This record gives sequence, structure tokens and C-alpha cells, in this order.
Amino acid sequence: MATRKTSRRLPKKEFGGATESVRDIELMLRVKQGDIEAFERIYEHYKRPIGSFFYHLVWDQSLTEDFLQEVFLRLWRSAAEYEPSGKFSTYIFQIAKNFWLNERVKRMREPHVSLDAPVEGKDEEYRLEVAGNVATPSTIMANAEMKAHVQEAIEYMPEKQRVTFVLSEFQGLKYEEISEILEVPLGTVKSRMVSAERFLRGKLEKYYAEYR
Repeated sequence: MATRKTSRRLPKKEFGGATESVRDIELMLRVKQGDIEAFERIYEHYKRPIGSFFYHLVWDQSLTEDFLQEVFLRLWRSAAEYEPSGKFSTYIFQIAKNFWLNERVKRMREPHVSLDAPVEGKDEEYRLEVAGNVATPSTIMANAEMKAHVQEAIEYMPEKQRVTFVLSEFQGLKYEEISEILEVPLGTVKSRMVSAERFLRGKLEKYYAEYR
């Protein structure tokens, strides 16, 4: 009888620790006054996590870079309306989330355009590095042979579960911050994650012993 393997989760990140959160808010208040240097510092700090969020939704570096530019363009254009009512990391991920949902709806109305059909090419820049040999989607992605199966499983995941799953498993965000980003109760985040993991196991168990 096969023994069920227990996969370890990625350690959860918190982009806006106390010091970073204060720094980012101060930078954004400077951006609000038209400070381009402050904007560039925010870009350098958040281009990788925001880029990684998009990459693990579309698996396409070209689209990822387009979406990344659009998010920061929206951040710049809306700077005059910014009010520091919470963590800046939550604020910018909300912009990214809203852009993704709107873009997906828009493109789904165009039959010739797909956000779920990655093109071949260089796609390493936004992939997160994970230490240790653990059975998580991000470590499985390191194996090219496994990549297609994982991508397909995530692409077919229901959209709300998919976004929640990417924020948790690839961004490593805590459920509390995901709850704020998605503007849903904490219990909803937990429920979506349970459903997403069940969906993923069902899709991958025939390929990987880790999910049996």
C-alpha cells in the first residue's frame, strides 16, 4: 500500500513588513506629488512580485511584461487619488488583480485571443526560486517534463480559485493579505484554497506520486 506523502508549503511572505510598509507608503506619497525617482524605487521593489503574479496566470513572458507595464502606468495615473488606508503591497496587488480580471473578460470576448495559450520562449525571469526539494507546484515547475501538466491543470482551474491559488502558492502571501487583496472574507480564501488543491490533486495524481 502506497504511503501518502505530505508536501511542505512555501513559507508565507509579507511584502509589507512594518519597516517596508512605512517606506512604501512614504514613497507613494512622494509619487503623489509627482516624484519620478520615488516611482522608480517602487517599480524596482514590486516589478518581480507583480510580474510573477501575472506570469503564473498566463505563462507568457511577453504578456507578463505588457501587463506589468499597464499596472505601473495605472499606479502612476491614479497617484493623485492615493490615500494610505492600508498596506501598500495590498494596494498594488489590488490594482494587478483588477487589471487581470478586466483583461481576461475583455479578451474572452475576442475569439482569436487567448490568455491561456502560452507561447514558447524565454520565461525564466518571473519564475520564483524555491529552496529545498518539496512537492509544491513551484518546485514541480522546475522540471520541464512536468511543466506542461501543471500549467494545464492551473489553466483549467476555476478563475476565483486560480487567482487565490497563485497568490498563495506562487507569491507565498498569507491568507490574511490575500483576503484584503481579493476583498473577500478570510473563510472564503481558505475555502477556495481547499477547492483549488483538491482540483490540482485530481488533475495531477496520475502523473505524480506526490499527489497520491
